[in-house]
Amino acid sequence: MNLALLVYDISLTGGAEHVALNLASEFSKIYKTFLVSIFDHKHACDAIFPYETFVLSKQNVSITMNLIKLSARLRKYVRHNEIDILIAITAGVVTVANLAAINTRVKTIYTEHSNLENKTYGIKHQLRQFIGAKVSNVVVTLTDRDKENFIRKFRISEKRVYTIPNWYVSNIVQNDKYDINSKKIISVGRIEKVKGYNYLIEVAKSLYLKFPDWKWDVYGEGTLYRDLQKKIEINNLNNFIELKGNVAGLKSLYKDYSIYVMTSLYEGLPMSLLEAQTAGLPIVSFDCPTGPAEIIEDGINGIIVKAYDIEEMIRSLEVLMKDADLRNRFSAKSKINLNRFNKKSIMEKWVKLLQKLYING
Repeated sequence: MNLALLVYDISLTGGAEHVALNLASEFSKIYKTFLVSIFDHKHACDAIFPYETFVLSKQNVSITMNLIKLSARLRKYVRHNEIDILIAITAGVVTVANLAAINTRVKTIYTEHSNLENKTYGIKHQLRQFIGAKVSNVVVTLTDRDKENFIRKFRISEKRVYTIPNWYVSNIVQNDKYDINSKKIISVGRIEKVKGYNYLIEVAKSLYLKFPDWKWDVYGEGTLYRDLQKKIEINNLNNFIELKGNVAGLKSLYKDYSIYVMTSLYEGLPMSLLEAQTAGLPIVSFDCPTGPAEIIEDGINGIIVKAYDIEEMIRSLEVLMKDADLRNRFSAKSKINLNRFNKKSIMEKWVKLLQKLYING
């Protein structure tokens, strides 16, 4: 079987690109594998990979305006290399993949890296999701919730939609003992609107009044970094919240914290929650679409809060911050679901799907 994975720009360092590289590396151990990138602005494909790489466009052009040209070049490539299955990583490239597959024997898989409830990418992105769902042979979602959304919204057969999460490989040093005396909260994520840091500020304003001896560290960079810093200063939270930026060796610092908090508006399948669980941290997260509710066992190793309910988030954190024994019990159960996201089990799902699609269509 010959596989090809199509990505937007392999030289980017985002989650989708990371997933594509991981999949291509593992697939290449089993199948003849090709990685195709529409763009390669930083010349990542000049590096040596254990599979063949190819770039469709040397220039930064509009995919929409150059859809026919890009698809024609991809069609020529997949025919030349006798590709059996073409995997589009994200909706951003799914139209190119499906147009290229017309009048070929290639079968297409559309993998959704985010979710259908995330409207932040605009109408064009939603149209691509529609095309991917309707035209691709198979749709792969990160969560069961998103799978059901695809089936219901686009009225497609449940036989065409599969849930396969990204795998998680930890390099966090797992401590046997949770630091029950720590009075530090941690949040990790890009400083962007989608991460819901406006909610974080509102929650912090209330908590600081009752727990002035606690600290809340936020790790990450983004376009709203200065805006968030200004809100911290305006609300006199400098002694409570600290923006740490991007820090090398972050995973080694989780052990210093007591609680992990997520205030995101949307997620795909948040790897940061798995990192927190590996480090033994109790988690408090909004029940945002999608992912947290499929990672956290509510009341067992963390607390799922009604989406965007600031008051409930405050109450939940107050309970944990006051009760060290409860935090310790949550920590002891933090790793109970991690096996669901190990590489072996995820690859078994992929291989089963690929074989089925290759043989039966």
